[in-house]
Amino acid sequence: MRAENPFGSLPAELTPGWRTLEYLALVRVLIVSTLVLVLAAFGPPLGEGGGAGAPRLLAVGLVYFLFAATLAILTLFARSNFALQLGGQIAIDMIMISLLLALSGGVRGGMMIFYLLPLAGAALLLPTIVAFFVCSLSVLVLLVDSLLRGLQPGTQDPVVFQAGLYGAALFAITGLLGLLSVRLSVQERLAIRRGRDLENQLEINRLVIAQMDQGVLVIDAQTRVRANNRAARLLLALHADAQFTGNRLDDYPYMRPLAQAFTEARAFIGSHPL
Repeated sequence: MRAENPFGSLPAELTPGWRTLEYLALVRVLIVSTLVLVLAAFGPPLGEGGGAGAPRLLAVGLVYFLFAATLAILTLFARSNFALQLGGQIAIDMIMISLLLALSGGVRGGMMIFYLLPLAGAALLLPTIVAFFVCSLSVLVLLVDSLLRGLQPGTQDPVVFQAGLYGAALFAITGLLGLLSVRLSVQERLAIRRGRDLENQLEINRLVIAQMDQGVLVIDAQTRVRANNRAARLLLALHADAQFTGNRLDDYPYMRPLAQAFTEARAFIGSHPL
């Protein structure tokens, strides 16, 4: 999560940070498994990953899949050490994607697109400066790899220029994801605050109804009791402490005329709007 926790005392399984981490872990498993299947079926992409490098590329993909599956299991069933799990996922992503990049021929192999996964996690769950630091590491790996390949004899492709363009795109995407994260965080705080206010208001209403001398009965369209007080239970020939909330009027034979009258009244009001 970000530096400050806007979700108060919510349990870990309900905080948006854990949910986002779960989604990222599951998406990682899906993406990496697809990558392994594609490498096994069609071979590596064009570039230096062909030939003798193909088995190594597939081996790295399989190791990455094992890491992804392990991280997903930990995220789903070990709800503790959020920062450690998030940092571990981003670190493993950076290491494994960098290996895939190096073995697949650099920017020409297309593996740099997988950097979007750790960048998305960093932008959504970490402070902006940390997210840009992770992005800087990704761009640095791209530039160093492209520079080393550009220095090799016989290389004429503008790989450094391509890496620079990809790096600029990664920075732009990280910035956009950071802005989106800020807006989502504001909306989540607002939704949680309004939910708590509504719960408080409902509790106040229950207390007021319970203290009233007049019988009060709140029912929904299916004649299910949503709220009631002691006076209403006594008027309906129930025990003063009976559990009436959640039951339907139709469940009590002698209350069925009351339920039918309520249904007819609703139908009349619906057909004769004011």
